[in-house]
Amino acid sequence: MHNKLYSKKLPFYSIDEDYEDDEINFEDVAFLTWYFLNTIQQEKFINPYNDFIFDIATTSMQVLEEEYEYAPENNTLKNLYNFENIAGDFYNSRAFIQFVFFESYLFFPDVKQGFNNDILDALEDTKADEDNPNLLMSYVREITEHFTFNKNSSLLALKAKDWTKELLGESHNSYDDISSISEKISGLFLYKKQNTTSVSLEHIASGMSFEMTKKSFEHYDDLEEDEILYIGLVKYKNEWWFSGNFSAQDFDADLILDQKNSADARSQVNFLHDQSEIQNILVKQEKAFLEFNNQSPIAYMNSKHVEGFSNSFMDYYNDSLSLSAKEQKEAKQRAKNDGYFGADNPFEDFNLEDDQAIVFFNPKKGIEIYFDVINAFPDENNPFFEHESDDDIMHLLISPLYSTEFVYYFINTFKDTLLFFKKEPYKTYLEDIDFLLRFWKKDLYFPQSTLVLTGKKD
Repeated sequence: MHNKLYSKKLPFYSIDEDYEDDEINFEDVAFLTWYFLNTIQQEKFINPYNDFIFDIATTSMQVLEEEYEYAPENNTLKNLYNFENIAGDFYNSRAFIQFVFFESYLFFPDVKQGFNNDILDALEDTKADEDNPNLLMSYVREITEHFTFNKNSSLLALKAKDWTKELLGESHNSYDDISSISEKISGLFLYKKQNTTSVSLEHIASGMSFEMTKKSFEHYDDLEEDEILYIGLVKYKNEWWFSGNFSAQDFDADLILDQKNSADARSQVNFLHDQSEIQNILVKQEKAFLEFNNQSPIAYMNSKHVEGFSNSFMDYYNDSLSLSAKEQKEAKQRAKNDGYFGADNPFEDFNLEDDQAIVFFNPKKGIEIYFDVINAFPDENNPFFEHESDDDIMHLLISPLYSTEFVYYFINTFKDTLLFFKKEPYKTYLEDIDFLLRFWKKDLYFPQSTLVLTGKKD
């Protein structure tokens, strides 16, 4: 998969004519050693060119080269990865991609360890409810489902289904079925009606309609019209299947209004919207931001000025649309008809203790606000820059708090200015920077806009 993306077999290490595709090579062992060390612990980033990694690989190869002369092929282990999904059942597919993602040697130190840690944290948080095993199990299911459908691996920032379909290969009869699996939507829905094959639900926050197949849900006879359901849905072979937790409660107008005005709840279904429409909005916002900010996508300011700057920009953007009074009134009415009266003030709990802030317009997400890396930016427009800080730069590169687009802007703008990228191993990191950013920012690498779209009922 690395070769498909980058036209080279491995990151970091040079491959010569002695490398054999169907054998285990020194470079493979060195890479896996680096990968395991950087996933089993995340307190410190271990340099892939560190001598002790090569020492481990050399010693391991000495053992392997001798033992492979005698070790039989493990057909029992191989059979665990044979998958025949009889009748194209979603739950069989779910179980198999969970096995690949949680139990295989490649992802166990990364995905399964993260999964286990989240489970332990959840159990710790629910100690007061330990007499309620059903509640504890619901937490476990929720975390399991999130990892199965929505989390990415550190390797290449891909999901369980992506690795599974690659493992099976395009010629496998379940390849298309696995490929069809969507991200999971977990949230509040209104039950509307049902027929012989499906249950009609309305996603409360967005108003979007869903037809859930009855093949996946046995409680359909217990449902009452306009009852509020908490439920998880995954699309599989063009059908929405129930997956995870389910609970029901009576109609609650206040809860519905809260959901419709929650940006987080609405964004659950953003991946189902026409992405070109979202991108068109972002293109207009980016154009306006550049005009507003002297043709720069980045601004440096005291944190107490961020709210005013952001509000002034949004006013400028709205004015740039040149909507007539009638069009503005109609737009506001469409939002109100959709139950949306505006999200809570995002700056209500804004941290003013950090003196310096960076505002960046991400062309794939919109405005982003960052702290703690001000001395990574030797920008003539950065009044807070004191001296080049390796710590700030490494924090920017490695921390999952900073978006990939923000980091790429930083690298492309300042790599020729900063001493950091003129010394090793950091200079060489640039050769594999996309792989590393996938590794460091696995859940941010593929950005998803949180723009609130109203009036979308499809």
